[in-house]
Amino acid sequence: MWGRSKQATSATLALIYITIGALTDVWTVVYYMYLNRYGGTDTAYSWCHGFLASGLVLMVIGVLVGRIGRTARQAETAATPAQVVTTPVMAPTLNGRPIEPAVSAPPPTMSPAAPMAPPPARALQTTSPR
Repeated sequence: MWGRSKQATSATLALIYITIGALTDVWTVVYYMYLNRYGGTDTAYSWCHGFLASGLVLMVIGVLVGRIGRTARQAETAATPAQVVTTPVMAPTLNGRPIEPAVSAPPPTMSPAAPMAPPPARALQTTSPR
C-alpha cells in the first residue's frame, strides 16, 4: 500500500508493540505504588499484576517481530539464482495411442556457393622517362 515495503511494516509494528508494552508497564508500576500507599483490595492487585505481565509480553513480542523483520529483510535481499521450471513435452496421442510422425522427404540440401574469383588484376603500366 502506497509503496511501503515489508521491512517498513515489520519495523513499525515492532516499534508499536514495544511502545505500548513499555507505557503499560510504566502506568502499572505507578498504580502499584498508589495501591501500596493507600491500600488496595486483592482484586486491584490482581489487575495490576495482569497489566504488568501484559506489558512485558507486548515488549517481548515487539522485540521478536523486530528480529523476524530483520531476518526477512536479509532473506529478501539475498541474491538467489533464478530457478527454471521445465515441463516435459508429451507426445500427441489419438484415442490413447501415440501419433507417429508422417514420413516426409528429406530436407533439400543446399549446395555450397561457388567461391568468388578475385577481380582481374590490371596490368601495371610503367612509363619510362623519355
